[in-house]
Order: sequence, then structure tokens, then C-alpha cells
Amino acid sequence: MHPLHKEIQQASTRIAPLWPLANFVAVNPYQGFSNRPFADMALYLKQVQDADLLMPGSWYAHKFAEGEIGMDDLRAAIGRASGAVLKAYNEAGIPFDERSLVEGIESIDGETEVLFNPGTFSAYLDARLGTHWQEVIREEAAKWCAAYHDRGQSSWGLPWKEMGLFAGWKQAVLHDRNLACAGLSKARKVLTKLPDDPHTLIEESLRVLNIPADHTTEFLYRELLILPGWAGHLRYLDREEELKGESGSELVQLLAILLGYERVLHHHFTADEECLLGWQRTLMEEPAEEDHVLPLSLAQRLVWQDALEHSIENRLRYSIRPTTSPHSKTANPEIQAVFCIDVRSEGFRRNLESASDDIRTIGFAGFFGVPLKHTPFGQKTSQSRCPALLEPPLKSHECSGDHHACANDPHATERSLKRFREAAASCFSYVETTGLAYAWELFRSAFGIHHGHKDSAKTPGFLDDLDLGTKVTLAAGIAKGLTLTKYCGKLVLLCGHGSSTVNNPYASGLDCGACGGHPGDANARIAAALLNDPAVRDGLKSQGIALPEDAFFVAGIHNTTTDEVSLYDEGSVPDIHRQRLIKLKESLIVAGALTVSLRARSLDGQDFHPPSIPEVRSRSRDWSQVRPEWGLAGNAGFIVAPRSWTQSADLGGRAFLHEYDPAGDPEGTLLESILAGPLVVGSWINLQYYASSADNRHYGSGHKAIHNVVGGLGVALGNEGDLKHGLSFQSVHNGRELVHEPTRLHACVAADPEVIGQILERQVHLAELVENDWLHLFVMGADGRQWTRIKRSAKADNRHTQVV
Repeated sequence: MHPLHKEIQQASTRIAPLWPLANFVAVNPYQGFSNRPFADMALYLKQVQDADLLMPGSWYAHKFAEGEIGMDDLRAAIGRASGAVLKAYNEAGIPFDERSLVEGIESIDGETEVLFNPGTFSAYLDARLGTHWQEVIREEAAKWCAAYHDRGQSSWGLPWKEMGLFAGWKQAVLHDRNLACAGLSKARKVLTKLPDDPHTLIEESLRVLNIPADHTTEFLYRELLILPGWAGHLRYLDREEELKGESGSELVQLLAILLGYERVLHHHFTADEECLLGWQRTLMEEPAEEDHVLPLSLAQRLVWQDALEHSIENRLRYSIRPTTSPHSKTANPEIQAVFCIDVRSEGFRRNLESASDDIRTIGFAGFFGVPLKHTPFGQKTSQSRCPALLEPPLKSHECSGDHHACANDPHATERSLKRFREAAASCFSYVETTGLAYAWELFRSAFGIHHGHKDSAKTPGFLDDLDLGTKVTLAAGIAKGLTLTKYCGKLVLLCGHGSSTVNNPYASGLDCGACGGHPGDANARIAAALLNDPAVRDGLKSQGIALPEDAFFVAGIHNTTTDEVSLYDEGSVPDIHRQRLIKLKESLIVAGALTVSLRARSLDGQDFHPPSIPEVRSRSRDWSQVRPEWGLAGNAGFIVAPRSWTQSADLGGRAFLHEYDPAGDPEGTLLESILAGPLVVGSWINLQYYASSADNRHYGSGHKAIHNVVGGLGVALGNEGDLKHGLSFQSVHNGRELVHEPTRLHACVAADPEVIGQILERQVHLAELVENDWLHLFVMGADGRQWTRIKRSAKADNRHTQVV
């Protein structure tokens, strides 16, 4: 193991992974800092990136003026203030009360503390000399990352690609004169003498730059922040290797490349002793972490943020009513419909239940407990159809005949042409060459005329590859998770979800996060097939799980862009369920129309003249549409409880709803899997939307109109070289105001505090999110009569403090 392995690893884990566009999933951009308090990170991120974790004071002032934050919320936030906030007020000598907060809110944005201190040699030179060396490094490193990791978008590949990123870069820069043109005349001479091993280069660079040993991790992290987008993607590649039990090296190679450019700069200024002495003073002046005091402006905004979130807590608290639904008296309802916990399902489920008294809905993670490595029909590459936290152990495919990729792929030619016309060298020449032959394609795209959806009749075919015991184990997990052991409908719909948009690089970001940024159709169909299998049913009986003999499961897919639901394999539904199937289909149509009508007003801020249902649905076919749907914008709550507790509430599409019956899980085994899995994924989603709203410049992807796809992997803004690693501006803003309020997730759980405490003892990562205020956790008791805020204490003898 290399001597710097620990420091490099610590710096790397601060970088949040960035998934490629093909399976873009929401990621907590603060993932590497869950072990540090939210309040402390408000200062730290400002120092290292000039990034904002909080909204401007004027935004909170507007919320207060509009009544969205009340005086009771402000008092509650004062009572919950962290030690860092109290310390800031004590240092400033200002009373910490409602009056000073209200009077001071208008002046928050006027404070001029200079906090930004990136801590790299190139940034030091830029600050001292007014140069732009860090931008030069960013553009140079980014172009070689794009060349090396290109997925066929470019017509000319990097000649040294097989050598690896670092070795290929070392060969490429010997033929590149960009640095010489920028004024670094001896750049190639310096680069030629650099070590051939990236670890050795890193170690040698730290010595040349005189980085103190106790500052190594911090310095390496700030180097990676020169190119945060590409660093995120390479962290993703390394993470994929780690999930397989191997060790990735992509991020180490990028770090060596960045330090190579820093070495060129350092050599260029070797003769400038005053400059180098100033660099050493800068390193030595870095204050110790315990010496940091929050600027008053940050402390004030932290209190206002807590006040806003207290108002959300109250809305959730009084929306969740632990009443018994009249439907619950019937053990086996006529129709059940299982939807993903995704916030977009909340409104649809409410409308579906209102469309028919015979339908009950359930919320469950959209991969339905079937973690797949799935190969769609006509494709050769597989997709992970499960949460990003998992490495899928099961394989499935939509291919007739055998269990291998189809040799005669009817879509291969079409995909090849698509790749050709999207390539940088051919995007204009393609249209010019095909001339009038392409006019019809442009006409169809402009007016939303598209080929009809071809639903493959193929059924995912991995089931025959599994032994009966494995099938029964999978089915048992599904039945328990869906509480089918207590209530099982006569006809049960397992409804995955996906989206349909055109000309949208981030299309996969609108698909199912529980399915790794893909639709949940394959998971739903396989889960239904498992539960319908007579042999599996017999196996379940041997485990004490007796599903009704006449129960039948059917799969479907919810298109969240149009709110239409399509059912699969309808012909296999037994005749005894025909009338139920008709009622289900009719109710799905009504629910879809209601859902579209309700969300029409939120699109593009059209409060007074909302678009019609056909107009909203046509957005999925409009290549010029920057807001085909809102995705998970607005998410603020995660409710783990029986559906009857929320059935009478309109949660406004802001809550994840996960079915859970505490009476059937006295040891909390099922609850632990929910909190450690779906809740953590929900927190990832929440914090990505939070970051993209609070600071889109650093954590979002900017304006869609100037997105350029880079290498088929990600997007850049205009001619910038780095990848953007968050949501677009249009995904969180309607053109007038934020549609997504940046607030932390509120998890409301039907369980007793003792059960939650035991789970947090075992689930360290979840405990860190709670302890450090990245996630608010409330327990409602197994009977729903409590409301207790769980605040995990750092003291071993007082692990949990309950705050009502």
C-alpha cells in the first residue's frame, strides 16, 4: 500500500459520484461530509468553493412576509439552534431572539465577509497576480478527460486510450503546445520529467509544493475541486469497481494530472522567491477547524432555514392522522395497486383511490424487491435496475429463444444512425448531406408527431435460470414488504414508473431512482410473474405465507410525464378478474386525467391560464420543451406508515409514501431495511434537489439552452470543459420563482423511539445523517399518537435525545 493511500482515499471520498447520462440518478452532493454538522458545512463550503448551503436573507424575508414562516416557527428554530449558531451570536454580542432576527433579516445579504480560500497553488497565483491559471488547468485537464472517456460521440479517438488515463495524458501533452501558448514555455520539459506512476507523482508534488503533512488531505481535496464534474464521474467509476470488491484508480490518475499542471506553474515561478514565500505563509495561516466561528450572516440564515423547515414539520404532523380506514376492515380488497414511493405517485394514488372505492394503493420502492442487471430487448448492454446502493445479483433480459443478446438486432441500424448524427463531427453535416430526406424528421419533431409506442410482447426471461428456492425467497421478501401477508387484493397491480421525453440528455433523471435511473417495467413484470407462479405459491405456504388462491398479479408502467398507465400481459389475466381489470383500467384513466389537470397549473408558472390535458401530455413529445415535467421537485417528507394514516391528506406531491405496518414488524427488521435503503436514497434525492436550488452554479447544471453533451457521459455549459453534476435550472425553477424549496427531508416513521434507537446503533451512515442535521427524523409511535424528534447524541451514554 502506498504511503499516501489514506490521505488520497479520504480526499476522494469527499467527492460525490456522478452517474453518466444513460442512468443518471440523484446523488447527495454533500455525501462525503455526512459526518460533519450541517451548520459547520455552511462555512466550510463557502471557504473552499465559494458555495452556498443556504438561501439569501431576502428569500427568507419573502417567506416570512408571505406567512410561510411564522413567529412560532422562528421561536422553535431558536430553541433548536446549534452550538455553532449560539457561539456566533455570543461573539457578535447580539441578543439571540425573535426581534433581532426579524430586524436583522434585511441586512443579512449586505455583509461582506470574504470567506473563499480555495487553497491550491494555481488559485493562490490567481488571487495574488490577477491571473487565470486555474482556469487554464481546468480546461486542459477536462479536454483530456473528455477525449479518454468518450463513449463514441467523437469521430476521432485518443490514440493512447489503451494505456490508461494518466499514461495516455503523459503521451498526449508531449504533442500539445497549448501551455506554451499560454506563456508556460518550459511546460513540456517539466511534464516530460514527471514520474510515470501517478502515486509517485502525487507524493513528489506534495514535497515540491511544501504541503504540510497535516494539510495533505485538505490540499488533495481542493485540487480535485478544480474539476469537480470530472472528478465526480471518475469517483463513480471507482465506486463501481469497489462494489465488485476491487479497487479503482481513475480518480488517483486525475489527481496526478492536476498536480502535474501545478508543478508546471510552480517551476515557472521558481525564481520568484517572494511569490513562493507568500504561498508558504498562505498554507501556514490556514486556521484550525476548532478555531472557526460562523459569520453572523450564516448563523442568521441557519436559524431562518430551521424556521422554514419547522413549518414543513407542522404541515406533515397535522396531515398524518392515525385513523383506521373503513377499507381496512376488508382483509382482501377487490383491487390493490402498488406504486413506487416516488413523490409523483402520491397525487396519482390519491386520485386513483378517489376514482373507485374498490381500489387501495400501496407505496413500495419501485424495484419491487427484485434487484436486476437487466438487458432490454434489442440492446447488448445491461442496466442496473435497482437502487444505486446495491450491486444487482440477478440477471434478466427481454430476448426470445435463448438467454443471450439477440444477434439480429432490429434496432441496431437505427441506434447507429442516431449515434452518427449526434456526433460532434456530423451533427450539422448529417442534415446537410441527407437534405430533404431529413425534412420529415425535423417536421415530426417540431410538431410532436412520433411513431407509436411499441410495447414488446417479450417477457423478461431470467426466471427459468433461478432455482425454486431463490424464487420463493424473492417472493417472500416482496410479499412481506408489501404487507400482502395481512391484506392481499384479488387483483393486484404492480406499477413501475418511467418517463418519456425527447431531446433531453437528462431523460433518465426522470425515470425511477429505485431502478437506478431506468423504468421499473422489468422489475414489476418479474415480481408479478414470481407471485403468480403456482410452484412459488406452494413454496410460500411452507414459509407460512398463504396468498389467496384467487389472487392474481398484473404489471404496469406509469408514465410520469403524461400520467398514463399501461398494463402488461393483459391476456394472461384470468376470466374471473375481467370485470376488476376493466374497473382498474377505467379508474387509471380517470386518475391520470385528474393528476394532469392538477399539475398543469405548476408548469411554467401558468397560474391563470394553465395548459389543457392534451397540451401537458404533448410536452413529452416536444423537442423544444425544457420542462416536460417537474420530476421530484418539491420533495420534503418521507412517511413510513400505514396508508390509512395519510389517505385523507393532500400532501401536494411533496412526500415519499412507504407502506409499513408496525404491528407486523415488532422487531423492526423490515423497518431497518426501509430506513437503511429507501430512506437513504430519498435523502440523496432530497439533497440533490436542495443543492441544485440553493446554489445551481456549483451544484446544478445551469440553463438547458446551452447544454452540450460531452462524450455521451454528461453535459457542459457552452464551451466549458467540466461536466455539470446536478439538476438544470429549469428542473427547480419555473421562470419566476423556485418550484423546489431547498429544505432537508423530514422522515416520519410509525415506530417507537426504542426501535428507532436500536436501528440507528447499527446503521452508522443513517445515524450520521440524523446526528449532523442532514435529515430530520420523527417517530410517531406504533399507534401514531406520538410526535418525537430523534436527535442522535455523540455521547455514548446518551445516544438519543428526544425533542417534542
